[in-house]
Amino acid sequence: MMFSNKVTWEIEADRCALLIHDMQSHYLGALPEACRRQLVANVRAIGLACLGRAIPIFTSQVAVQDARERGLMLDMWGRGPTAASQALDPELGFDGLPVRVLTKRSYSAFYGNDFEVLLRRLGRDQILIAGVYTSIGCHCSAVDAFMRDMRAFLISDATADMEPADHAKGLETAARLCARVVDTEAVSRALVPAAPRRSIRSDAIDVC
Repeated sequence: MMFSNKVTWEIEADRCALLIHDMQSHYLGALPEACRRQLVANVRAIGLACLGRAIPIFTSQVAVQDARERGLMLDMWGRGPTAASQALDPELGFDGLPVRVLTKRSYSAFYGNDFEVLLRRLGRDQILIAGVYTSIGCHCSAVDAFMRDMRAFLISDATADMEPADHAKGLETAARLCARVVDTEAVSRALVPAAPRRSIRSDAIDVC
Protein backbone atom coordinates (compact mmCIF):
# COMPACT_ATOMS: atom_id res chain seq x y z
CA MET A 1 0.00 0.00 0.00
CA MET A 2 1.55 3.25 -1.13
CA PHE A 3 0.56 6.19 1.04
CA SER A 4 2.22 8.54 3.47
CA ASN A 5 0.94 10.06 6.67
CA LYS A 6 0.42 13.79 6.70
CA VAL A 7 0.80 14.04 10.49
CA THR A 8 3.40 12.68 12.91
CA TRP A 9 1.20 12.20 15.97
CA GLU A 10 2.58 9.83 18.59
CA ILE A 11 0.45 7.33 20.50
CA GLU A 12 0.35 8.20 24.21
CA ALA A 13 -1.14 5.45 26.38
CA ASP A 14 -2.58 7.80 29.00
CA ARG A 15 -4.51 9.70 26.32
CA CYS A 16 -5.80 6.68 24.32
CA ALA A 17 -8.99 4.72 23.99
CA LEU A 18 -9.46 1.72 21.71
CA LEU A 19 -12.45 1.52 19.39
CA ILE A 20 -13.25 -1.98 18.09
CA HIS A 21 -15.61 -1.15 15.26
CA ASP A 22 -18.35 -3.59 14.14
CA MET A 23 -16.45 -6.78 14.96
CA GLN A 24 -19.58 -8.92 14.93
CA SER A 25 -20.11 -12.07 12.87
CA HIS A 26 -22.69 -10.28 10.70
CA TYR A 27 -19.93 -8.04 9.30
CA LEU A 28 -16.95 -10.37 9.48
CA GLY A 29 -18.76 -12.89 7.29
CA ALA A 30 -18.08 -10.67 4.27
CA LEU A 31 -14.29 -11.14 4.63
CA PRO A 32 -12.18 -13.95 3.18
CA GLU A 33 -11.38 -16.48 5.90
CA ALA A 34 -7.62 -15.80 6.00
CA CYS A 35 -8.25 -12.06 6.24
CA ARG A 36 -10.78 -12.58 9.02
CA ARG A 37 -8.40 -14.75 11.04
CA GLN A 38 -5.55 -12.24 10.77
CA LEU A 39 -7.85 -9.36 11.64
CA VAL A 40 -9.20 -11.12 14.75
CA ALA A 41 -5.68 -12.06 15.89
CA ASN A 42 -4.39 -8.49 15.57
CA VAL A 43 -7.42 -6.91 17.22
CA ARG A 44 -7.13 -9.39 20.07
CA ALA A 45 -3.43 -8.58 20.56
CA ILE A 46 -4.12 -4.85 20.63
CA GLY A 47 -7.07 -5.28 22.98
CA LEU A 48 -5.02 -7.28 25.46
CA ALA A 49 -2.21 -4.71 25.30
CA CYS A 50 -4.75 -1.97 26.04
CA LEU A 51 -6.16 -3.89 29.00
CA GLY A 52 -2.64 -4.21 30.36
CA ARG A 53 -2.27 -0.43 30.32
CA ALA A 54 -5.79 0.29 31.69
CA ILE A 55 -6.74 1.86 28.35
CA PRO A 56 -10.54 1.95 27.96
CA ILE A 57 -11.95 -0.25 25.20
CA PHE A 58 -15.17 0.48 23.35
CA THR A 59 -16.97 -1.70 20.87
CA SER A 60 -19.64 -0.40 18.52
CA GLN A 61 -22.77 -2.18 17.43
CA VAL A 62 -25.65 -1.04 15.27
CA ALA A 63 -28.94 -0.67 17.09
CA VAL A 64 -31.52 -3.28 16.12
CA GLN A 65 -34.07 -1.09 14.38
CA ASP A 66 -37.35 -1.38 12.60
CA ALA A 67 -37.44 -0.16 9.01
CA ARG A 68 -38.45 3.40 9.96
CA GLU A 69 -35.58 3.82 12.43
CA ARG A 70 -32.99 2.44 10.03
CA GLY A 71 -33.58 5.26 7.54
CA LEU A 72 -31.36 5.35 4.45
CA MET A 73 -29.19 2.57 5.85
CA LEU A 74 -32.08 0.29 4.88
CA ASP A 75 -31.71 1.33 1.21
CA MET A 76 -27.95 0.73 1.21
CA TRP A 77 -27.59 -2.36 3.40
CA GLY A 78 -30.99 -3.85 4.16
CA ARG A 79 -32.22 -4.66 7.66
CA GLY A 80 -28.77 -5.11 9.19
CA PRO A 81 -27.78 -7.36 12.09
CA THR A 82 -30.30 -9.07 14.32
CA ALA A 83 -30.18 -9.13 18.11
CA ALA A 84 -28.73 -12.64 17.95
CA SER A 85 -25.70 -11.46 15.94
CA GLN A 86 -24.73 -8.46 18.06
CA ALA A 87 -22.02 -10.07 20.21
CA LEU A 88 -18.34 -9.56 19.44
CA ASP A 89 -16.74 -12.40 17.48
CA PRO A 90 -16.12 -15.10 20.12
CA GLU A 91 -12.61 -15.75 18.77
CA LEU A 92 -11.57 -12.37 20.19
CA GLY A 93 -11.97 -13.92 23.63
CA PHE A 94 -13.22 -10.69 25.23
CA ASP A 95 -16.24 -12.14 27.02
CA GLY A 96 -16.21 -11.06 30.65
CA LEU A 97 -13.59 -8.35 30.05
CA PRO A 98 -14.27 -4.64 30.66
CA VAL A 99 -15.32 -3.68 27.13
CA ARG A 100 -17.83 -0.82 26.92
CA VAL A 101 -20.59 -1.25 24.32
CA LEU A 102 -21.61 1.72 22.17
CA THR A 103 -24.89 1.63 20.29
CA LYS A 104 -24.66 3.55 17.03
CA ARG A 105 -27.22 4.25 14.35
CA SER A 106 -25.15 4.92 11.27
CA TYR A 107 -21.60 4.51 9.99
CA SER A 108 -19.70 6.49 12.63
CA ALA A 109 -19.19 5.20 16.17
CA PHE A 110 -19.96 8.75 17.34
CA TYR A 111 -23.43 8.84 15.79
CA GLY A 112 -26.48 8.72 18.04
CA ASN A 113 -24.75 8.11 21.38
CA ASP A 114 -22.57 9.74 24.06
CA PHE A 115 -19.19 8.41 22.88
CA GLU A 116 -17.63 11.87 22.82
CA VAL A 117 -18.90 12.67 26.31
CA LEU A 118 -17.50 9.39 27.68
CA LEU A 119 -14.10 10.01 26.10
CA ARG A 120 -13.89 13.53 27.49
CA ARG A 121 -14.88 12.38 30.98
CA LEU A 122 -12.14 9.76 30.81
CA GLY A 123 -9.62 12.37 29.69
CA ARG A 124 -9.00 10.60 26.38
CA ASP A 125 -8.35 12.53 23.17
CA GLN A 126 -6.64 9.84 21.10
CA ILE A 127 -8.51 6.92 19.53
CA LEU A 128 -7.02 3.71 18.20
CA ILE A 129 -9.41 2.40 15.55
CA ALA A 130 -9.63 -1.30 14.68
CA GLY A 131 -12.32 -3.41 13.00
CA VAL A 132 -14.45 -3.18 9.86
CA TYR A 133 -14.96 -1.75 7.38
CA THR A 134 -11.90 0.40 6.73
CA SER A 135 -13.43 2.66 4.09
CA ILE A 136 -16.85 2.97 5.74
CA GLY A 137 -17.40 2.96 9.50
CA CYS A 138 -13.73 3.08 10.49
CA HIS A 139 -13.08 5.99 8.17
CA CYS A 140 -16.23 7.86 9.21
CA SER A 141 -15.32 7.40 12.88
CA ALA A 142 -11.84 8.81 12.19
CA VAL A 143 -13.39 11.83 10.44
CA ASP A 144 -15.74 12.42 13.38
CA ALA A 145 -12.83 12.16 15.83
CA PHE A 146 -10.83 14.67 13.78
CA MET A 147 -13.73 17.13 13.76
CA ARG A 148 -13.82 16.89 17.56
CA ASP A 149 -10.07 17.61 17.85
CA MET A 150 -9.35 14.01 18.82
CA ARG A 151 -6.39 12.28 17.21
CA ALA A 152 -7.37 9.09 15.39
CA PHE A 153 -4.93 6.26 14.68
CA LEU A 154 -6.24 3.86 12.04
CA ILE A 155 -4.54 0.49 12.44
CA SER A 156 -3.76 -0.82 8.97
CA ASP A 157 -3.52 -4.55 9.75
CA ALA A 158 -6.23 -4.50 12.43
CA THR A 159 -8.83 -3.12 10.03
CA ALA A 160 -10.26 -4.76 6.93
CA ASP A 161 -12.73 -4.20 4.12
CA MET A 162 -14.82 -6.28 1.76
CA GLU A 163 -12.34 -5.62 -1.06
CA PRO A 164 -8.57 -5.07 -0.78
CA ALA A 165 -8.82 -1.96 -2.98
CA ASP A 166 -11.41 -0.43 -0.64
CA HIS A 167 -9.18 -1.17 2.35
CA ALA A 168 -6.18 0.49 0.69
CA LYS A 169 -8.23 3.50 -0.41
CA GLY A 170 -9.70 3.92 3.08
CA LEU A 171 -6.23 3.98 4.62
CA GLU A 172 -4.87 6.38 1.99
CA THR A 173 -7.77 8.80 2.40
CA ALA A 174 -7.55 8.74 6.19
CA ALA A 175 -3.79 9.36 6.14
CA ARG A 176 -4.33 12.32 3.84
CA LEU A 177 -7.29 13.92 5.60
CA CYS A 178 -8.02 12.94 9.19
CA ALA A 179 -5.83 10.31 10.87
CA ARG A 180 -2.43 8.73 11.22
CA VAL A 181 -2.20 5.20 9.83
CA VAL A 182 -0.14 2.80 11.95
CA ASP A 183 0.22 -0.98 12.19
CA THR A 184 -0.18 -3.46 15.04
CA GLU A 185 3.56 -3.60 15.69
CA ALA A 186 3.76 0.19 16.10
CA VAL A 187 0.78 0.20 18.46
CA SER A 188 2.27 -2.63 20.53
CA ARG A 189 5.58 -0.76 20.86
CA ALA A 190 3.80 2.41 21.94
CA LEU A 191 1.87 0.54 24.63
CA VAL A 192 4.85 -1.18 26.25
CA PRO A 193 5.14 0.23 29.79
CA ALA A 194 8.18 2.38 30.34
CA ALA A 195 10.92 0.70 32.34
CA PRO A 196 11.13 2.03 35.91
CA ARG A 197 13.96 4.45 36.43
CA ARG A 198 16.79 3.19 38.65
CA SER A 199 17.16 5.19 41.81
CA ILE A 200 20.64 6.28 42.86
CA ARG A 201 21.54 5.59 46.49
CA SER A 202 22.58 8.75 48.21
CA ASP A 203 25.26 6.91 50.21
CA ALA A 204 26.91 5.84 46.96
CA ILE A 205 27.62 9.41 45.88
CA ASP A 206 31.01 10.89 46.77
CA VAL A 207 30.46 14.55 47.46
CA CYS A 208 33.98 15.25 48.73
